[in-house]
Amino acid sequence: MLILEEVELIFLLSLLLLGGYGMGLVAKRVRLPEVTGYIAAGIVLKELTLRLGLMSEPAFTRLITLDLAPVNHLALGLIAFAICGGLRLEQMKRLGKGIISIAFIQAFATFFVVTVGIVLAAQFASVEGVDSDHLLGALPLALVLGGIASATAPAATVAVIRELKAKGPFTTMLLAIVAIDDAIALLIFAFGLTIAEALLAAGPEGTVFVWLGPLIEIVGSLLLGLLVGIAHHLVAGRIKRELETMTVSLGIITFASGLSMLLGISPLLTIMVAGFVLVNLSRRNQRVFASVERIQGPIFIVFFTLAGTQLHLENLLTCGIIGSAFLIFRFVGKVGGAHLGALSANVRGAARRYLGLALLPQAGVAIGLMLVAQESSQFSMFRGILVDVVLASVALNELIGPPLTAIALKRAGDVPLDRARGSSIGKDLEK
Repeated sequence: MLILEEVELIFLLSLLLLGGYGMGLVAKRVRLPEVTGYIAAGIVLKELTLRLGLMSEPAFTRLITLDLAPVNHLALGLIAFAICGGLRLEQMKRLGKGIISIAFIQAFATFFVVTVGIVLAAQFASVEGVDSDHLLGALPLALVLGGIASATAPAATVAVIRELKAKGPFTTMLLAIVAIDDAIALLIFAFGLTIAEALLAAGPEGTVFVWLGPLIEIVGSLLLGLLVGIAHHLVAGRIKRELETMTVSLGIITFASGLSMLLGISPLLTIMVAGFVLVNLSRRNQRVFASVERIQGPIFIVFFTLAGTQLHLENLLTCGIIGSAFLIFRFVGKVGGAHLGALSANVRGAARRYLGLALLPQAGVAIGLMLVAQESSQFSMFRGILVDVVLASVALNELIGPPLTAIALKRAGDVPLDRARGSSIGKDLEK
């Protein structure tokens, strides 16, 4: 018997929240990242809901793609805002030019290598929406995948460092780079998506004016973000209680996101700029980021579990060429980009040899960017392959990434001898 239409949304929301939480605990028990459990919960819940006849497939699809779409915008807005909490200019100055240089070079190298790799791979694959007669027919898809590829997963890296009790110059550099890497990835993605949408809107006969739209959108996002950041700072200075700070901050973030969409500019870039301005106007604004962090948990569980419901297992083989290219070129971009960055910054030793291996984990931010891209009306023909490629990459990189990070830390000499021998992380791969 089908669930009544008026309670479908509440029913599905409860399943996403409770199912995701339960599978997250299971994943944690078997030493997998919790986000892997959330994605698995989404896959299982979708199959159970449809096979048990609790909901029709059209109704289920409508709920996850339309009715629950605001959850994606809210979650990604919170991610973008939270990342900016660690981007104080004084902190970045203390990191040194070498670390900043490595972070930017490896991120942009990954974006460039994956973008070019996907364009070339598309010539040998049949991808819906891609004109195989033109070499650059896959450029819009490649730009978006390139932006997503540049993101890493700080949580997985930090978890490995804590378990191994790693400490040393390599570990310090790694933590600094992963702290700012996702901020760089968000910027790259915002620019890439804007250009990709303009290319798709212009069609194959696009003119030189195709770049005017993205330029206006980027400038508009920067200006709106600046205004929102200043306004947020002024309001936050008058609020003392944490609950009020949390409520007002959440309202401002959602307002900025909604206004950006209404104006046709990038919500992601707007919120990033607003957060960057806020954190650098006063040290006291750190409490704003701390208050917002307290409400992220349930939203993120629904967000990642929702992503799992959109994974089409039956389509994973059909996107094999594009998926394989994404994984291979991302590996090349991260490892090669980190090495190139270390060379340019004149950083020697373990950082030059092993840093790239520790930058492979990928999770929350990548999934969020994927969901933002697939909601674009211009990207409707790419939604299926986008979800399958990114979620398959996240699943694989969250499995092999932490062991490779452990190997990098051990070979860099930052792991105490007793922890290096006793930990199970990375042992099988080292063999």
